[in-house]
Amino acid sequence: MNMLAVRTAQASLAARIFESLRNGVGPDRARALLAEAVETDARCAGVAFARLAPRTPDLAHFATVLERWRDGGALAIENVALDGRTLSFAVTECAYARSYADMGLDPELGFILSCSRDEPFARGYSPRLSMQRSRTIMQGAPACLFTFTWDE
Repeated sequence: MNMLAVRTAQASLAARIFESLRNGVGPDRARALLAEAVETDARCAGVAFARLAPRTPDLAHFATVLERWRDGGALAIENVALDGRTLSFAVTECAYARSYADMGLDPELGFILSCSRDEPFARGYSPRLSMQRSRTIMQGAPACLFTFTWDE
């Protein structure tokens, strides 16, 4: 099963859990709890991906994750640039955003379920890796612009 199918299945369950939480603890606390769980899961996924590095985690190996992120047409990624300490690229199409919209999910919930995974995944991969993203498709931008920086 590709990542898009996994995330879509998770989103359906997460939306129901979020509704229950919202009714029980209020919308702000529900968002915080869901975001915390998603970020913890993403950090663990980053740690697991780092274990796949041939020697030690590094930026060149981290960049191979882009193929996984493209799998099944989940993301269209363009303008990939890997030079020394920096990996940058643009996500120009996001099937997660489309799938969540088709499911009737609020874009804020979609952001928590997908976009908020990126930075903790990078931190889980290595404490030397930092991420900047100025905007997201999920929040209405035409593209997501990413820059990952490896601190020596």
